[in-house]
Amino acid sequence: MYQDQTPLHVAGQLLLAFLFLGTGLVNVTAKFRQHLERMVAIGVPCAKPVLIAGFAMQFAGGLLVALDWQRAIGATILIVFTVLATAIFHQFWRVEDPLRRHLHLSFIFSNCGIVGGLLLLM
Repeated sequence: MYQDQTPLHVAGQLLLAFLFLGTGLVNVTAKFRQHLERMVAIGVPCAKPVLIAGFAMQFAGGLLVALDWQRAIGATILIVFTVLATAIFHQFWRVEDPLRRHLHLSFIFSNCGIVGGLLLLM
């Protein structure tokens, strides 16, 4: 595990994994219904199985990255998850309130940075 990696690389990798594992835990326990209702409201087909599949991707990718086992596969899973979750949950053009629209755009930009970090892991 973590062979031929600098301490900073290991720290960055663990922080990325923690982001997905931590938010995944919060989403599964405290925000499941909220996410499901948002997905149904915007018309995501088969919303509940899609949401569960998303959580599975979040945990599987996060664990692979955290354990440094098949890191490139884990990072790829997390990139796909991040892009799809961003497309579903941050549709800024549907938001009328300027502040909320700005927040959604900020999340999109942040997620671009996260994808960049995951690309570096590959």
